Amino acid sequence: MHPRVIASVLGAVVAATGAAMLIPAAFSYLISDGHWLSFALPAVAALLAGGMVFALSRGRPSAYVSIRDVFLMVVLGWISVAAAGSLPFYASGLMSPVEAFFNAMAGFTTTGVSTTEELSPSLLLWRSMSQWFGGIGIVVLFVAVAPLVGFGAAQLYSAEAATPLAERLTPRIRDTAKVLTYIYVSLTVVLAAALLAAGMGPFDAANHALTTVATGGYSTRQGSIAAFDSIAVELVLVAGMIFSGTNFALYFQVVRGRFREALTNAEYLAYLTLILSATAIMTVSLYAFDYQQSPLTALRLALFQSASLTTGTGFSTADWDSWDPLSQALLMVLMGIGGCAGSTSGGLKVVRALLLTKNAFQDAFRMVHPRAVTALKLGRRVVPERLRASLMGFFFVYVATLVAGTLLMALHQVPLGAAFGSAFACLNITGTAPGAPGDPTFYAELPATAKLMLSLLMLLGRLELFTVLVILTPAFWRG
Repeated sequence: MHPRVIASVLGAVVAATGAAMLIPAAFSYLISDGHWLSFALPAVAALLAGGMVFALSRGRPSAYVSIRDVFLMVVLGWISVAAAGSLPFYASGLMSPVEAFFNAMAGFTTTGVSTTEELSPSLLLWRSMSQWFGGIGIVVLFVAVAPLVGFGAAQLYSAEAATPLAERLTPRIRDTAKVLTYIYVSLTVVLAAALLAAGMGPFDAANHALTTVATGGYSTRQGSIAAFDSIAVELVLVAGMIFSGTNFALYFQVVRGRFREALTNAEYLAYLTLILSATAIMTVSLYAFDYQQSPLTALRLALFQSASLTTGTGFSTADWDSWDPLSQALLMVLMGIGGCAGSTSGGLKVVRALLLTKNAFQDAFRMVHPRAVTALKLGRRVVPERLRASLMGFFFVYVATLVAGTLLMALHQVPLGAAFGSAFACLNITGTAPGAPGDPTFYAELPATAKLMLSLLMLLGRLELFTVLVILTPAFWRG
């Protein structure tokens, strides 16, 4: 391993986190909400500590960095950012160190779960910023500092963007990071402008644009989007969530003029079909069993929640915990599947669900025709057998991790439904689930060890399991 290289990267990301804190510090000072020192002091500390570690460990560039170094950089990078990002919450006096870390991890992983909604405007802004930075991923920062520490950024990108059938948008990884950043920033600016036009105030529009593009779901209001009671706002957010849950590579294809290729993408079509089908079924179910005032009201509720929970955003316009069982079950399925690979969404990802479904049908076909040779395809692309095997391995690890998380929460004497719901919400980085896990007070009352365990599940969900789990294996530390 190369400790100096790892230390220099961690120093850089901690310093960058400190620099980001200066924005809410200035905002707090301007509006006099009493928390500017809660940001200013941690910002200075993070800048000094991170800058010092970076300067002392930079040294001579290394010609080679092992894959073990890469995994450690990514995992420790996220933990370091969450630790540094938790300092304003702790310095505000509102949270204990573990609770502050839990909330920061929920922000940077875009899970969106919270232990309290009673925060000052500057702390609300910091929450939204943490989700926005977490959405694009620390990969962009890693790519920016890679030339300074002397190793190729392609390795970091592969570990960070651990998605199936990954495609590089440009020949150079740094150019790919630039493309992703331009797309991300553009979506944020357009969405903020649209929310302003829909009637939101500047502060609300800025915060909701940040958390929508990140599919994080933090809101400035305790009632989430229901507090605005605006069809225009809801429609803008539905569009924003659907766009943000789409593979960003498709936007690059559109910019390059490859409209047909983007619009006929197999995962994208399955993604839209999933949202629309769930909306249609829930509309009928809500109107029939929940006795909504009209089919249009049922459609309005169903469309928003389908988009919100498919993308893992977690915004709400109603207490869907009180909906009929069929609608709740559909929303849970949507949370588990998630959005597209290459987006900021959580869950299994639509491409994996699609390939798992195709593989199941193929297995059934082979039982009838045992000598048949069938290729697993996604659109016109043949999926290699190696990828098929890794897909099955991922699904097994996903289920095993969910089971382990549920058992560990039950070990803390959390009722079974809430134990499963909280583990499910954190692993899929949706931040909400039916029952107690949909209420911030549930997480606030958990013991410190349970909060740390759920923080680990958030990290596992954000980095898609294997990037984190690999460093826990004995083979990783041998030789």
